[in-house]
Parts: sequence; structure tokens; C-alpha cells
Amino acid sequence: MRFIGYLCLLTMAVWSICSRAEELHLKDGTKISGTLTGVTGDIFRVKTAYGEIQVPRSQVVSITFSESQPNPQSSQDQVTPVVDELLQNTTYTNRTANFQLTVPQGWKLAPGLRAQTPEVAAALQSEDETLFFLFTPEKFAGNLTTYRILVETQYQTKFKDYEKLSESNIQLDGRTGIQLVWHAKNSQANDMPLKAVVYILPYDGRMVRLSFLTLEGLFNEALPIFEKIAASYHSISPVKQAGVPPTNGIALSATRQWPANPF
Repeated sequence: MRFIGYLCLLTMAVWSICSRAEELHLKDGTKISGTLTGVTGDIFRVKTAYGEIQVPRSQVVSITFSESQPNPQSSQDQVTPVVDELLQNTTYTNRTANFQLTVPQGWKLAPGLRAQTPEVAAALQSEDETLFFLFTPEKFAGNLTTYRILVETQYQTKFKDYEKLSESNIQLDGRTGIQLVWHAKNSQANDMPLKAVVYILPYDGRMVRLSFLTLEGLFNEALPIFEKIAASYHSISPVKQAGVPPTNGIALSATRQWPANPF
């Protein structure tokens, strides 16, 4: 089963938070353009061209995330960042982002997703292209709560009828992070219902998002798979090999059969 336009839907879901400016629309009609740098209680801190200002959340009607427009020149000018990655059987290794995890038999790389969104350092999908995993690292100096609020605000802006279904603290890769489960509709794809579980992990000077997405009707069946993949995620030490070019990995297994213990 393949879904036309699904790549566009997923690109919206993993859009970078920090590399784009925001526009805050206030109740009195004022528009403030800048970058959200933090949230303290009921106050948004916004860095503008004139310095940092504080805006009460109660005065904010909406926040618009400005999307980077494609270069008017040829699309050939847009080069997908090279990633040193390898998917060998069920083990996925990413030397660029320095992590490793295990996926089910038959999963494969999804270069089309990475080509659309440079911020995505890894993208994989199930053999039938109905289940998706995306890894998004971002530089961020704020705390986990601030980043979570920015992520949710972005989802509310990008999707129709966005609703957070649950939020919980999790331990992953030796870090205390947040797990979000949410659903929404994609108005650009005939209100296609989407459901996702997202893990947000804090590291020094950056945040990492592990996003697992599928159609809402498939989510309950997919959730145990997503959870096993997330549980297998761990950082690895950088390896410097002079003169060795990055390897674009390929899925070596083409079968859909699951072993008794796939992880």
C-alpha cells in the first residue's frame, strides 16, 4: 500500500523549529516578527531586530512560522546534505548524527524525505511505505519544556485539528525526555488523518526528535513497532577515518517476514 502525497505530509511534521523566524499576532492587532528564544511561565521571550522582548501568552492570538521558500533557481541547486549511514539487515547506523537503532525486517531508507527537508538527518520507512521514522537534530539552547511548547505550536500551525493525546516523561539513551502522542489532519491531502508518537531528547546545546508517523487507522498496530525501534536507539562514538568517503547505506533485506524476536 503506497500513499501519494505522504512525503509532503511528513515533511510538514518534521519542519525545523529553530532555523525559521516566527510572527506573533496579538489581540490588539500588533504583529511581532522575531525568533522565540524561550517560554517562562506565561511569558514568551522573542528576539527581534531591536532586541529581546517579553510577550504575555494571554495576548497572543496565533504564531505563524515562516517557511523558507524554494530558491527561484533550478531545483538542482538544492543539494541534499550527505549523510554517512548504513542499513544492514535490521541494524541502522548513522555516523553523521552518531546514533544506531534496530528496525524490523524489510524496512528501508527513505531518501525522498531527507531530500525535501535538510534538517532531517535520517529517514526510514516500512516495506509497504505506511510506517515512517524520522530523526531531526536541532541546535537549541533553551530547556526541554520550551522546546516542547515550540514544537506543539508548530504542529498546531501546520495541521488541521491538531490534538495532543498524551505526554509523558521517558528515559532513552540515558536521557530524560518527553514522549508526545498526537493526531491531526492534513488539509493539503484531503484531510488525511495522521497519528504520531514523538520522542524529544535534550543534549548539550541541541534537541533531538525521533518521530514515528502513520495513518491514524494503522497507529494502534504500529505503536509496538515504533516503541521497539525507539527503545533500541542509542548514541555511538564518532569515528574518524581519514580518506574514507561517506557510505550511503541500502536495505539488504527485502523480505517482510518477522523473526520471533525481531529486535
